Amino acid sequence: MDHAPDLASPAAWWRWARQWRKTRLVDGVDRIAVLEHVHEGGELGPRYAFMVVMSCGIAALGLLQDSAAVIIGAMLISPLMGPIINLGMGLATFDLRTVRESLRTLGAGVALALAIAIPLVWLSPLQEATGEILARTRPTFFDLLVAVLSGLAGAYATITRKGETIVGVAIATALMPPLAVVGFGTAVGNWDIARGAAFLFMTNLLAIALSVTIVARWYGFGGDDTPKQSAWQALLIVGTFVLLSIPLGLALKRIALQSQTELTVRTTLDAAAAGVNGRVSALRVDTTGEGVGVDAVVLVPTHAAGLEARLQRTLGERLGRPVAVRVREVLTADDATVARQQGTLAELKRSVLALQDAESVRAQKLQAAQAQQARVTAALLPYLGRLQRATSGPGWELWLAADARVPLARAQRIEGEIEAARQEGDDPLRVVPALQGLPPIALGPATDDAIGPDPAQQAALEAQAWALQRWRATRVDVVPAGVDDARADAWEQALRSALSARGIAMGDVERRRGGEATLQLALPAS
Repeated sequence: MDHAPDLASPAAWWRWARQWRKTRLVDGVDRIAVLEHVHEGGELGPRYAFMVVMSCGIAALGLLQDSAAVIIGAMLISPLMGPIINLGMGLATFDLRTVRESLRTLGAGVALALAIAIPLVWLSPLQEATGEILARTRPTFFDLLVAVLSGLAGAYATITRKGETIVGVAIATALMPPLAVVGFGTAVGNWDIARGAAFLFMTNLLAIALSVTIVARWYGFGGDDTPKQSAWQALLIVGTFVLLSIPLGLALKRIALQSQTELTVRTTLDAAAAGVNGRVSALRVDTTGEGVGVDAVVLVPTHAAGLEARLQRTLGERLGRPVAVRVREVLTADDATVARQQGTLAELKRSVLALQDAESVRAQKLQAAQAQQARVTAALLPYLGRLQRATSGPGWELWLAADARVPLARAQRIEGEIEAARQEGDDPLRVVPALQGLPPIALGPATDDAIGPDPAQQAALEAQAWALQRWRATRVDVVPAGVDDARADAWEQALRSALSARGIAMGDVERRRGGEATLQLALPAS
């Protein structure tokens, strides 16, 4: 029966706590069975080697596909929990042989994992750094916290023999994907990715091993559970523990500094954005060497002049280090403004994407000028006609409004001038005149030199044939009036040539003897 401690006496409370730990934790564990089980799980054998290769291969494929589901599948079969638990238990019990065997097993596992990940990446057509890959190139405080909690859970599950398989997944979460990313970075020659992932892997490995050591010591595992060691062996194990703790401490310091820097930058940018009625949409903070790089996207209603310079000065004072700030502003608008700018929505989207892809300040001003020009064009265009994408084939179509009263010849010249100014890569533009009755072409008196159309009459003929083509006419009737047969034949020949060049057939021809000398084209009634 437990007795509550006398809270007025710290010494009595301490004795009660030690007794509770001994009776509830230490005495309730079969340490020999646990050590044998841990030793078996940490041995280097065919099963361990095969599962490492399979797990890292699946993880590498999942990373290349940016598939979290496939990566989780790799974690389910990863065998890395065994040697890590064995390493932590060896440190807790001062067993040099166990520490040596665990390190050998881990080293073999790392070599096998890299041996399968590197060829897979070499042979894969997908060699771009996906989001899952980039997420494992730099350890954060949360990564370290996952590793510590995984180590604590793994040691508890191993000692109590409850839920080891599930906890093994958590440990694989912290180790196998970073190890596969090391193989990716090595295969593609991106040493920044390889170094970052290797640092994350080592940080998580040490955090898990030392967490296991702490839990094992809490459950009473110590030097009495192993054969007696010589003084130099015990000293060597203690030295190993210290050496493993040093890089972990350095990593923790670096992670803490990075977290503090990101918090300071985030707070400063949020305050600055709030001051101009905006908000921070995206933020990236890089700490390289002695400096800090800040890349941010800020949504603001109007341009905030000097925002970038103010932030760089303020952050430099707060962080005490050189700071390079790059702020890209994205202008927002209310619903009414958006409704008026529907014609330039595609351009605005391209502008936002350009800003997010590191568009410079000069490019921002150019995009703003282009947007203003597009708005003016969109406002003026309805007075001339309707601009739309071509219904067949690439390009644009300008449907002239009937109220604009643009003559056919002028409409044809507009299309020709636009085509002449078109640059390489630009889509063509076709002008479609308003549907209307074709005006008669005055034939005028015949001359001795020619009875057919003169250049001005030929131009008028070509303009009407062009308009018929734009209206998608396939056939046209002809009424020559006031001319003799020879002259009518010459005009019909010229007309047939102009129409056939545009894929239009000449329909019924009705020659009229009297009246003014004209040529009238008309669309068939049906």
